Amino acid sequence: MRQGLALFFALLAWAGSLAGQPATTPVVTEAPAVKEAPASTPPEAPPEPAELWVNGNAAYEAGDFETAVSRYREMESLGVENGHLHYNLGNAYLRAGDLGQAIASYRRALRLLPRDEDALANLAFARRSARDEIAPPEPPVLLRTLLFWHYSLAPDEVLRSVVLVSGVFWMVLVLRLYRRTSEVLRWSAVCLLAAALALGGSLVAHAAFTPASAVVLPQEIDLHAAAGEGSVVRFRLHAGTEVRVIEQRPEWIRIELPDGQRGWSRREYMEIVE
Repeated sequence: MRQGLALFFALLAWAGSLAGQPATTPVVTEAPAVKEAPASTPPEAPPEPAELWVNGNAAYEAGDFETAVSRYREMESLGVENGHLHYNLGNAYLRAGDLGQAIASYRRALRLLPRDEDALANLAFARRSARDEIAPPEPPVLLRTLLFWHYSLAPDEVLRSVVLVSGVFWMVLVLRLYRRTSEVLRWSAVCLLAAALALGGSLVAHAAFTPASAVVLPQEIDLHAAAGEGSVVRFRLHAGTEVRVIEQRPEWIRIELPDGQRGWSRREYMEIVE
């Protein structure tokens, strides 16, 4: 009996010693923590417009016109809207041999700087280089004379003029409260009101009623009778030709020439100028 108990306790002690030994394969009681990826290098800050302007001008002076175009277009992508930028872009396009884009850029420059003599002269030179003898879509001379302020002032100049004239008009009205018999103040108020209305109408026309036009980009394009490559080719146009846009679709636009001819062109062949 004692021998049996001794054997029992010996086996129990041996089992306890085994239980105290470390296991050869560790037991994972919980999922290991996810290791965070090392911090990536922060992206470089985009170049400033002033830096792009300097680099573009330097590239132009060095004769690298494609780089100059690239730098100026980067400025556009950053939201810079400036007549001098479009003028320089037109010069770079012209020297790079892209007549269509050059004409479009000069026209955008003149929309913001309508009295700039250099832009007017360069646009005239570029137009003389166009192959098609088609007059650009321009308003009649009589209309340009009668509405001289609309065509000789940039939209921001019209806006400032509206604010200025309106302010003076209200000042005159206040003075009329104290000098009701003054004919000078009365007629001044009438003239100022008429000027404010004319300028305001011009501002609305600039924003909502400016007809769209386009400039041909490739050396030669086909104008189709319908919006599709399989349709009949009605006529052809060449780089730099300016046309009036009468309908726009996602991939096609319909244009009209001064003689009334109409045709459809793929959108990527035209640079639309608002």
